[in-house]
Amino acid sequence: MNTKKLFKEYSLNTYTRCGPVFVKGKGSWLWDQAGNKYLDLFPGWGVSILGHAHSKVVEAMSKQAKKLIHLPNNLYFEEQALLAEEIVKKSFPSKVFFANSGAEAVEGAIKFSRLFGKGKKYEIISMKNSFHGRTFGALSATAQEAYKKPFKPVLPGFKAAKFNDFESFKKQVTPKTVAVILELIQGEGGVNIASKEYIRKLKDFCKKKKILVIIDEVQTGMGRTAKLFCCQHYHLIPDILILSKGLGAGVPISALVINKKIADLIKPGMHASTFGGSPLVSKVSYQVFKIIEEDKLIENAQEKGSYLLKRLYDLRNKFSFIKEVRGIGLMVGLELKIDSYPIFLECLKKKLLINSTHKKVLRIMPALNVTRLELDKGLKILEEVLSKFKVK
Repeated sequence: MNTKKLFKEYSLNTYTRCGPVFVKGKGSWLWDQAGNKYLDLFPGWGVSILGHAHSKVVEAMSKQAKKLIHLPNNLYFEEQALLAEEIVKKSFPSKVFFANSGAEAVEGAIKFSRLFGKGKKYEIISMKNSFHGRTFGALSATAQEAYKKPFKPVLPGFKAAKFNDFESFKKQVTPKTVAVILELIQGEGGVNIASKEYIRKLKDFCKKKKILVIIDEVQTGMGRTAKLFCCQHYHLIPDILILSKGLGAGVPISALVINKKIADLIKPGMHASTFGGSPLVSKVSYQVFKIIEEDKLIENAQEKGSYLLKRLYDLRNKFSFIKEVRGIGLMVGLELKIDSYPIFLECLKKKLLINSTHKKVLRIMPALNVTRLELDKGLKILEEVLSKFKVK
């Protein structure tokens, strides 16, 4: 069977696919049809925080599938209730709504902010170089022109401020401003990290002006930054927290976590999701929390993240075209003075998977249980590849 030919013939052309056809994964490793082994240091676009085919995830999924896979959300079932309780206990006093993807959760946050504004306040401020998803509301909040241009006009009511620039944010605020949405670390935007002073000023200002603070942790949540949630680095309790990707470690799930102070604004029938928080994905997600805790993966993310950053700083000193190394925990980016995509492709040829984003940034986001030996192997390949490139 020619899988690539089937994709070309029958799949909508929405992705720039590359590499071999993969058939199996285990931990931080993938195998292609020919039996070649690849080191995956960007598993599932940051989704597979436990690597591929984690035994406890497979077990939880298998056991649950034999009991209940799906139920509608107008019925009670314990798997979703237990997961909601776990999220609230691990975050802040809140109530939880489940959907299937980060974009869907962003849509829910936009709807909730409109509800909070009561028809008088509706403008939402996002940050330049942000990425919040590809559905129409999430796309409208995404402040990167390249994603929005083919689909204009996008939805009204969205403004963009400079990231890490409090004065730029203040200039965008009007009496109609109802919320601000931001990533504490912009992933797709190039691994840009919010300063603690910036977040402190923004938080205090929004509290005073009764502006909702929506924190998009689709990528940074679930231990990625060596805290369970990135907002914990900033001692920030948001009004709305958005989770996805690592929340299911491979199964499609997202969560809209609404601060308990405002959660009762929404009433039955105002929002819904057919598949959101099914027994199957809720059981798996609940198990993900247990694995993170039992296997001390937050501590591993801290230790391996520090080691990874140190090694990448060494590479920066060796290669003049590495402009900057940025990261927290196991969310790391290398900003280059040259295009990053050719480097990504060359790494793939040498059986290493990383990511190219924002034209000149390489992203490395390994599974939280990655080992030092695996990092060393990946860094060795990366160094070999980098040695072939130079500033033009």
